[in-house]
Amino acid sequence: MRKKLIVACAVTAAALALGGAAYAAVAVTFKVSVKPSKAGKPTALNVSILSNDPAAEQPPIMNRIVIKLDGSAKFNPSKFKRCKLSALQAKGPKGCPSASKIGTGTGVGMAKPVVTDPVKATLTLFNGSRTGGKDTVYVYVFPDLGPTFVTVGKVSKSGGKFVLDFTVPAIKTLPSAPDASVVSVNTKTPVKKARKGKKRYYLIVAPKKCKGSWKGSGSFYFRTGERVDVPVSQKCKK
Repeated sequence: MRKKLIVACAVTAAALALGGAAYAAVAVTFKVSVKPSKAGKPTALNVSILSNDPAAEQPPIMNRIVIKLDGSAKFNPSKFKRCKLSALQAKGPKGCPSASKIGTGTGVGMAKPVVTDPVKATLTLFNGSRTGGKDTVYVYVFPDLGPTFVTVGKVSKSGGKFVLDFTVPAIKTLPSAPDASVVSVNTKTPVKKARKGKKRYYLIVAPKKCKGSWKGSGSFYFRTGERVDVPVSQKCKK
């Protein structure tokens, strides 16, 4: 009888532990919006990411972001000035052609317990050089605390989707502090246009077809091995 009681208690404890682990899992809120949301029209692209862990002071460290959007849209980076990664890393935004800037944004990180206040950052997006046959987007991060750094996103097409695959490097703050966790990211890419001769090109053009909404997703990876997948949907007009 005593042996059965011990086994029952162990099973109960394990179940509670699993339940607690599930409850404490990292959560990500992800939003994508295009304006105007009219089929076949040049459009702006806004992205919002919010990460949190209900059981901790800050979420685990995010090290990769994969965004998938409707692949029938048009993305025309070849018609715009490009920024070289080496120049951006060495000189900051001044090292890039002004016409290669494609967006702005803000970010917030946490590096507790050493850094108790949120670390805010200004983000600048650039049309990057082609690497390995793929277009790139560079996100230059200028934090209030710690060194600047660049997040590189590779752009490709797969399964009928545009795929933006960003590697998030270690985010340093103070020498004695742990790497910072990403709490939030908000970026805005306005309608961008360029001229080639008599022709006008736009960086992003919405899909030609609209069946009520355009769908996509975001996948967020963490050092803990966790992965969070979030679907997104944007209502559209014909």
